[in-house]
Amino acid sequence: MTQVSPNYYGKSVYSLACGIADFLGVRRDCLSKIDINGKRIVLVVLDGAGCNILKYAGILDKFQAECVTTVFPSSTSTVITTLFTATAPGEHGILGYNNYVKVLGSVVNPLRFSTPYSPGRDSLKDYVEFSKVFPNVKSYLTEISKDKKTAEVVPLGIEQTEFTLATHGRTSVTRTYLNVWDAYQEASRVLSEDYDFVYLYVPDIDAIAHKTGPYSEATALTAREVWEAVTRLANKFKNYTFYVTADHGLVNVSKDQTISPDDELIRLLEVPPFGDSRAILLRTRRNIRDYLASRFSSSSIFSTQDEMLKLFGRLNSSVELPDYVVVPNDDSAYVYAYREKQQREAGKLKGHHGGLSEEEMLVPLLVLNS
Repeated sequence: MTQVSPNYYGKSVYSLACGIADFLGVRRDCLSKIDINGKRIVLVVLDGAGCNILKYAGILDKFQAECVTTVFPSSTSTVITTLFTATAPGEHGILGYNNYVKVLGSVVNPLRFSTPYSPGRDSLKDYVEFSKVFPNVKSYLTEISKDKKTAEVVPLGIEQTEFTLATHGRTSVTRTYLNVWDAYQEASRVLSEDYDFVYLYVPDIDAIAHKTGPYSEATALTAREVWEAVTRLANKFKNYTFYVTADHGLVNVSKDQTISPDDELIRLLEVPPFGDSRAILLRTRRNIRDYLASRFSSSSIFSTQDEMLKLFGRLNSSVELPDYVVVPNDDSAYVYAYREKQQREAGKLKGHHGGLSEEEMLVPLLVLNS
C-alpha cells in the first residue's frame, strides 16, 4: 500500500477547518487556510466517504470532486475535532478512537467519553468534565459573534453527547434526524431560515463500509443515495455554498490480529495500546524500535520528533503524544482486547481506517454553488 502523509501546509481537511473559522470571524494561527467563498455556507461531512469509495460508486469522476488529505490518525474523533477547532491533532490532542489521558491514568474513548472497559456512553461525565480531560479541544463556535446564526443537523442520539458539545454542539440551533431522507427534510427546514453556517453530518457510508467493506455493492448503493440527497439540497438552496467532504476512507482488512493482555508487547509498555486498529499508538520508557520492526514487519514505525511532527501537524507540549506509532502497510488491523467481548468480536468488521494508506487518507472536497 502507498502511504500518504497529511498535508498540513496545503489544501486539506485541516486547511478547510481554518478557512471556516476565518469565515466565521475567528482567527487561528494556522499552517494553511482555504479561502471560503459565499455569504452562507454548509459544511457537509459524509463519514467514511473516502475518494476510493466515491470512485467505486461512480461519483468521484461524475462530479469532478477534488481529493485532499485528511489528518492523522484518519479517525472520526480526530478529524471532527480538527474541523471544529481549526487546530492540528498534535495541538488539540484527540489522537484516534482511544486516547491515553495522563490525568486519569487511563485510556479514554473521546467519542463515547468513557474508558474502553465501560460499555456506556459518557460514563465519565459524572466524575470529570470533558474539558478537564481534553483541555485543548476549543471549538471556534464558542468564539463567534452573537450576530452569527449557526445550526447543525445530526443523527438522533449524538446531539447531547460530551464530545458533540465540545466540538460542534454549540450552534444556535440543533436538529436531529432518523435516516438520510429525514436528514434531507430537517436540513431543508434549517436552510430555509437563512443561517450563516450549517453543519450536516451523515454517518451511513461509514457504518455500512465497516460491516460489508468499502468495495461492496451495499456501500456503493449507500454512497449514491447519500450523495443524491446532498446534491438535491445544494440544487434546492442556491443561496448557500456547500463544502462537501469526509473524515476518512476505509480499507478492506483480511488480517485481523488481536493483541491480548498477556501479549509480550504489553509487558514492554506503560499503558495498553491506544489509537486505532490501523494506527497503533504506544507509550514506553524502553527503546523498542527494533522489537516493533520485527513484530510488525509489514508496518511503518514512527518515533522521532520530526516523524511525529509530520504525522500530527504541530506538537503541543501539553498533549500526551505516543513514543511509537505503528501503521500497517498491508491489509492488517491490530485490535487490543480491553474486554473479553472485544476479543470475541475481533474480525467481524471488513472495513477499517485510521492509517496512512491512500484509501484511508484521501477524501473529497467538493464545492457546490460557489
